[in-house]
Amino acid sequence: MDQERFDIPFEGNRIMADARIDGSMESEEDICVEGVICGSVCGAKRVVINKAGVIEGEVNCSELYVNGRITGNVCAIRRAVMGASALIEGGLITACLEITPGARIEKGLKLKNTSK
Repeated sequence: MDQERFDIPFEGNRIMADARIDGSMESEEDICVEGVICGSVCGAKRVVINKAGVIEGEVNCSELYVNGRITGNVCAIRRAVMGASALIEGGLITACLEITPGARIEKGLKLKNTSK
């Protein structure tokens, strides 16, 4: 999974490579990041961070696909997929993790049990 972009269906907001957002972002739709968000990302169904994408803040979403960099803590309720160039500088909480060799989580991982 050493690729520039994830090949998954996507509907929602796209932050292009030449874009920079200063401030937090909240959305009920998917968010695809190829540029930079300086702030937290909250509430999205799916957050996709391609290889050049950066989120300088926390991420709270249902599903995370990351090949870029996140500087804060992450909570991906259902699933997290990390490509070979993925870097999470904070911690990660998720129910399911798919990780490719080369991906890094710097401050810890907690897998949550979703069965009752």
